[in-house]
Amino acid sequence: MKKIDLLRSLQELDSALDEVRPELEQRRARLGDDSELAPLRKDLETAWKQLDSLRPKGKELDDKIEMRSVKRKADEKKLYDGSIKSPKELGSLSQEVDMEKQQIRHLEDQSLLNMEALESATSTEQAAARDLAEREQEWRVEQEALKSRCELLVARETDLSARRREIASQVDDVALKNYDRTRRMRGGVAVVPIERGICQGCRVSLSSIVTQRARSSDDLVTCQSCGRILYLP
Repeated sequence: MKKIDLLRSLQELDSALDEVRPELEQRRARLGDDSELAPLRKDLETAWKQLDSLRPKGKELDDKIEMRSVKRKADEKKLYDGSIKSPKELGSLSQEVDMEKQQIRHLEDQSLLNMEALESATSTEQAAARDLAEREQEWRVEQEALKSRCELLVARETDLSARRREIASQVDDVALKNYDRTRRMRGGVAVVPIERGICQGCRVSLSSIVTQRARSSDDLVTCQSCGRILYLP
């Protein structure tokens, strides 16, 4: 096989590898990365904390209501059972019973507000848990697809790399070094065709002598403008 044909094959393999490797690297970086779930987990954690603060508060309010209700009943009993004879004591006790009723109503209002907040927080927690569960399921499906794609890309890279080594082993060291250097300098493209007398790497017109050499010579012909290796399709 002619030297230029070997380099053309090498260029095709390297161009394919240049497509495979970045995609493989990008997809590998996403394997196991569940950082996108962090905001949803944070929302659920916030909902849990809200519920944890509301539930004991409700119990605390219920206990206070019960304690004050017991005291109010006891005071009302004393107020009406005739055990207290002093008008002054009766008046004081009546005021205390009225105050206890006001305090109980205030506590009941707080308890109602707490129950409403608890109901709202429960709905928020359920929605957050549902959203997280749905996204986690989607993430697992995406991860499986990502894993399968990575496996295909690894197999593709392995095949391309093996074929590249085989072709590169047939190219002499001088030509291979020239090819590799040009690829590094020219954005990964070292070998380009001539079309209508124009270098397809830099779009500069070539002399008929250069075109003729690319057609007939066994030596490598390069573009005097961009330095890429030329061939005629």
